[in-house]
Amino acid sequence: MRGLEMWYAFELIFFEGDPMRDKYLAVVLVCFLTLVLGGYGQAQSPQEVILQPVGNQVAFEMVEITAKAGSQLKVVMDNIATNPGMRHNFVLLNVGPEDTATIESIGIGAIQAGEAKEYIPDSKAILAFTPMADAGKRTEVIFTVPPPGDYAYICTYLGHYIQMRGVLHSVK
Repeated sequence: MRGLEMWYAFELIFFEGDPMRDKYLAVVLVCFLTLVLGGYGQAQSPQEVILQPVGNQVAFEMVEITAKAGSQLKVVMDNIATNPGMRHNFVLLNVGPEDTATIESIGIGAIQAGEAKEYIPDSKAILAFTPMADAGKRTEVIFTVPPPGDYAYICTYLGHYIQMRGVLHSVK
C-alpha cells in the first residue's frame, strides 16, 4: 500500500487543480510503461550490408561480412558498374570458402541455368541469393543468418564465380 500512497502524494503535489492533470498522467504512464517494457514486441530491423563490385571489375568490394547467427540480414547488391555487360548478384552457399568443388559446381551450374533462371542453378547448396542486378541497378535479399561458421558467397553471372567470392562469418 505504501507505493499507492506515494502516487497519491505525487499527484497532489504536482497536479492538484490542474485541468490538464489527466493528460499529464497519461504521458507519465506511457513513459513509465515504455521504460519498463523496454520496447518488447517491436520487430527489429535486419542488419543491412551493401555489396558493390569494384567498378567494372569482376570483384566484390567487400569480401567479408560478419553477422549474428539466427538474425535477419539484408544484403543489397548495389551494382555500381557502368559497363552493361557487368551484371552481378549475391549467392550465399552452405559451404565454406575452402570447398572449391562445390563453388565450381554452382558456378558451372549457373552457366547451364542461363538467363531464363537468372544464372541460379537448382541446388541445395544455395542458402540465399539476390536477383541479378544490371549495371547501375540494385537488388536485395533478406534471410536468416545460418548457424555459426564461415559460408562462401559468390556472383553466378557467366563465370564470375572464379574471381567474385567472399565469406560470410556467422557468429554467436
